Amino acid sequence: MIHKLYTDIQPPEQFTFPFCYEPHPLCLQAKEEVVKYIESHPEIHQDAQTGKMFGILVVAPEMSVNNKNEHYYLAAYSGLLAGRNDWNWFVPPVFDAQQKDGYFKTHEQEISLINEQIKGIEKSANYLSSKKDYQQSERQMRQLVDDYKRKMAAAKMNRDELRLYRNPSPEEQAALIRESQFMKAELRRLKKSQEDLIKDKRERYEQFTAQIEALKAKRKELSDQLQQWLFAQYHLLNAKGEKKDLIEIFDAYKGELPPGGAGDCCAPKLLQYAYQHHMKPLCMMEFWYGQSPKAEVRHHLHHYPSCRSKCLPILSFMMQGLQVEPNPMEHRETDEIKIIYEDESLLVVDKPAGMLSVPGKIQGPSVETFVRHYLHDEVNPLIVHRLDMETSGLMVLAKTKWIHQELQRQFEQHLIKKVYIAILDGKPAAKRRISLPIRPNIEDRPRQMVDYEYGKEAVTDIEILEEKDGKTRVALYPQTGRTHQLRIHCAHEEGLGCPIMGDTLYGKTADRLYLHAWKITFTHPKTQESMTFVSDPTF
Repeated sequence: MIHKLYTDIQPPEQFTFPFCYEPHPLCLQAKEEVVKYIESHPEIHQDAQTGKMFGILVVAPEMSVNNKNEHYYLAAYSGLLAGRNDWNWFVPPVFDAQQKDGYFKTHEQEISLINEQIKGIEKSANYLSSKKDYQQSERQMRQLVDDYKRKMAAAKMNRDELRLYRNPSPEEQAALIRESQFMKAELRRLKKSQEDLIKDKRERYEQFTAQIEALKAKRKELSDQLQQWLFAQYHLLNAKGEKKDLIEIFDAYKGELPPGGAGDCCAPKLLQYAYQHHMKPLCMMEFWYGQSPKAEVRHHLHHYPSCRSKCLPILSFMMQGLQVEPNPMEHRETDEIKIIYEDESLLVVDKPAGMLSVPGKIQGPSVETFVRHYLHDEVNPLIVHRLDMETSGLMVLAKTKWIHQELQRQFEQHLIKKVYIAILDGKPAAKRRISLPIRPNIEDRPRQMVDYEYGKEAVTDIEILEEKDGKTRVALYPQTGRTHQLRIHCAHEEGLGCPIMGDTLYGKTADRLYLHAWKITFTHPKTQESMTFVSDPTF
């Protein structure tokens, strides 16, 4: 499991910041060897081709920390590989829940048996016939009641017309009232008689549903207990020699239980093995092998940051005691904001790449704080729309709440037109319109994913401007405004299949994200004048 690296390449001074990094040459050399190993073992290769995340950790044995020419690497995969978590060439899991006769598998089998019981009831002839009888009788009852309600509505209309046009006598008025009262009473009698008719069928059906619900409640209870037990078995180490289980880590970091699969990603496995065997972590990377998932954007052999929902709390604990590189997203210089236009109502600014639109979790300047300082706190600027931190270009800010509401209304009604310029890393598919529904990837924020069931409609029109030296310059016309819409539509295989240069989430790293908000057109809320602004990209 410990593989020697034969190289004169020197290690970095600080350990990799795993959520935003450029792979170190030592990791890239180790990656070549991992890929060769995968492709030389048919069973592993066959499963890896369907899509799998692999990880590499370059280490130095503790006794030779000062020997800069002696380096080794460890390799790992996320979850299971070809149904196993015990391939000898890779590090083992933090905790092996796959032992055939172990506690987890034994109790998992109990839950599986409950699943089989539920399926057995739901497929049984008695259950199916009782369900059919009850639902059919209920439909018939509703039909009779609805028919009578329509009859009542027609009778009421007739009574209302008589009162309106005929000026009925007191005797006729009393008859109309009696008719109304009779029909209301008749409706109650109809409902009760129908309820009595289907009572036995409902009770018979509910006996089965009660059994199913009881089994589901028991299944949930056992599942929760087993999940809690499993999380408590992951005793994770850090560089200080401290130990915490997953429940303690997530409770301290988020105040909640860990998500399913926490602790089984590459990075925790690698660091755990290194600490257990007294090795010094030097640098780390994770890369994708094989096909991209349908919903997500993963490119073969591209490197990716560690996931945040599962790994951020875990790695924040496990890296304690290491000298870790600073987050490059928090420690980068950006160009100055340019004021493109200003009047008493609004501002149009040119945001540089690498600057936040509004203050966030990442430390650094933002458009909002810059404009507030620019206005000397005399006006509280309101952001009308946002750009991703790595995207440059035009943004509009309102100086009053009314202007803000009016501009947002224009956005909601798709009256504001925006055009972006991007450089794609390759030659895109020949498409002029992309329509892929998008939603957040709740297991790996801030990444988004394509989801035809739960995603929100996202539409982008495409114009190819230039192809040169393996890169493509495009104009992007978003018809909707979903988070990461342009980045997903460019990178996803059902979109252009060609990520934007410098897209660290969906493509490859570069000196910046080559995406720029070039043009915006809107109606000034006060003057009703159509206004268009253009800011040429620096790339």
